[in-house]
Amino acid sequence: MKPNYIVIHHSATKDSGTVSWGAIREYHKRAKGWSDIGYHFGIEWMGDRDEVLLGRMPDQPGAHCIGLNSNSIGICCVGNFDELDPPEEQWQLCLQVVRWLMGIYRIPTERVIGHREWAKDGRSCPGKRWDMGAFRTLI
Repeated sequence: MKPNYIVIHHSATKDSGTVSWGAIREYHKRAKGWSDIGYHFGIEWMGDRDEVLLGRMPDQPGAHCIGLNSNSIGICCVGNFDELDPPEEQWQLCLQVVRWLMGIYRIPTERVIGHREWAKDGRSCPGKRWDMGAFRTLI
């Protein structure tokens, strides 16, 4: 798989301060019947800092954005950014991961999108308070 897009998501759940990533993985496998979590990477607060977590391997198609699963990398930031602003540390770490992936796969800035920008089905993902325009200006 050669990704042409990077799609940013939020979990739309409150980060519990413990590993929610495993619960998301189990939900995707049990409730949705998928082989693994739908995203390639996650960013979550773990104890005293945000960490990057591996989901699906980057060379495998995702299950995170219908119509882009076979040619995109999905990144899920754990939290509900309809209700709260993304924490600065998580925002900065997501920028770092996105810059790294853009360099590896030669993905242009305009192809770094929020899920809502592709889905157009009323979803707010990656959250009403996640400003994709501001995010893109920083990458």
